[in-house]
Amino acid sequence: MWRYVFLLVFLIFSCGSEELEPDPRSLGYLFYHLQVGDFVEYEVEETTYRLETPNLVTYQKRTEVVDSFQNQAGEITYILHCFRRSSSNLEWEFEQTNSARRTATQGIFIEGNTPLLKLSFPISAGKMWNGNALNTMDEDLFEMDSLFSGYITQAQDTIPETLTVIQEDNQDFIANLITNYEIYGLGIGMVYKEEIDVRYCTDDPCIGQQIIDNGRIFRQSIINYGKN
Repeated sequence: MWRYVFLLVFLIFSCGSEELEPDPRSLGYLFYHLQVGDFVEYEVEETTYRLETPNLVTYQKRTEVVDSFQNQAGEITYILHCFRRSSSNLEWEFEQTNSARRTATQGIFIEGNTPLLKLSFPISAGKMWNGNALNTMDEDLFEMDSLFSGYITQAQDTIPETLTVIQEDNQDFIANLITNYEIYGLGIGMVYKEEIDVRYCTDDPCIGQQIIDNGRIFRQSIINYGKN
């Protein structure tokens, strides 16, 4: 009898002493997915306005993780090659090289020599951080929203788990509209990006009618992803 009691106590303390491994999904690491060989392709619509005249340009972008290396802090930096083409019938043309890395608390994207703090870990709804914390630019507060929400792509495919990062949200609706946000898919990375910065006509009689006088609307939507 007593030996069974001692065995039970031993098992309880043995289980309690084990360290639990952090869950990459709940921490949010899988939303900032980085592995050599991975690629994501996007359809881009970019409209610029000048004196109420819109100019629409459409093209496709491709981001591919081509290499990685370990820095002195033991963190892995991933090398990204970016490509562009005017339509799906054309070959990809190399555009630029960027890099990215993920630490225990940060998802970082380096464009040129400018590091941007895209995600903050662990994830939580309403969490805010300075997207320019790693560079010399002015403070730019980002906010996390819509955790583990579904997203329907342009091709009507459903990405079951995403989160949204609101980078800018100034909805005046009379004089201007400035909204920037990105959506990240679990196990994929960024699946959608939108940047709107427009100025409305404020002269009589068009004031309040949201007639765009000048500015830019940029939308980048995922159309394909995978691994080479």
